[in-house]
Amino acid sequence: MLFRRYLKRLVALSMCLWGAMITGCGKPAVVGLYPTSPPVTKTGVSLLADFVEVDSLTPTFRWQPLTIGPDHPTGIETAQIENITYEIRIWRVIRSDGGKLVYLGENLTTTEYRPKAPLDPGTRYYWSVRAHFEIDGQNRTTEWTLAGYLLRNEAVPNDSCLRFKTPGGPKTTSKVTVQ
Repeated sequence: MLFRRYLKRLVALSMCLWGAMITGCGKPAVVGLYPTSPPVTKTGVSLLADFVEVDSLTPTFRWQPLTIGPDHPTGIETAQIENITYEIRIWRVIRSDGGKLVYLGENLTTTEYRPKAPLDPGTRYYWSVRAHFEIDGQNRTTEWTLAGYLLRNEAVPNDSCLRFKTPGGPKTTSKVTVQ
């Protein structure tokens, strides 16, 4: 499993390095609903998006609304799209590709979410969002939003989830003993 993940990243990195001019490797790829806050950034030739530091322990998450235009490949431009709701999940990073679910927002009717209780300071998190909707009376769901090196066939959370970190960290005190 670890070797397979390493091999995938190695192949993707070599493709990125050789095709930087063509593929635009300086910008992270995003699938799903496009996040606007926290923003998605990537440093250098990294395959993964950065952990962007937010300004609060209760940050507001925002994303672009679901839109399906006339150029959509499914040919559903004339379909009736209704009952759009959003689902957001926030996980505390446990290891490099896993996390513990700490927030779940369901049936959201707006394109933003703010946790009710503060997150832990100085901690890394994954987050992702998806839309639920109906097309001509049939229930549909978008993919989870992912960025960077896209691990689309793996369960969320994974390294491709959106990433952020909270400000601050554990309080440490230094004691000096005078003799």
